[in-house]
Amino acid sequence: MQIPTPTGLERVQMSSLICVLFILAITMALVSCSEPERRRPTTIVAQPFRFGGDFDEVGKVSFFQGESCASQIVFVFHGARSTTISMAAPFRVSKVLTGAARGRKTVHVSGKWRRGKAPGCSYVEATQVEVQKSFW
Repeated sequence: MQIPTPTGLERVQMSSLICVLFILAITMALVSCSEPERRRPTTIVAQPFRFGGDFDEVGKVSFFQGESCASQIVFVFHGARSTTISMAAPFRVSKVLTGAARGRKTVHVSGKWRRGKAPGCSYVEATQVEVQKSFW
């Protein structure tokens, strides 16, 4: 009994299938070695404040990344003086801040300084937020 040998066209199809499988295997090996890009942790700059004092500034907000020193903290306020301040807000104000953070809009925030349970933990509890109008 004789084993049939592949014709010229069958050889080309088999070799192209082997090449595709080889390229796919190399691609999968390279993809499995990569790591997802991680966000850099936000640094919180300590600044002097009056406990229970008023806060009234204009700046931008973003979402807090990582663990905060108080469970209420959800936002980070980036003020005009290059300061970064942890910020908490009640539900109504939080909805406005969430929209501003997603749209990268400038906001005017009024609130009160609060002290967290952890030592050295201070944050602003936002009481009023106004999204600033932009010409762009």
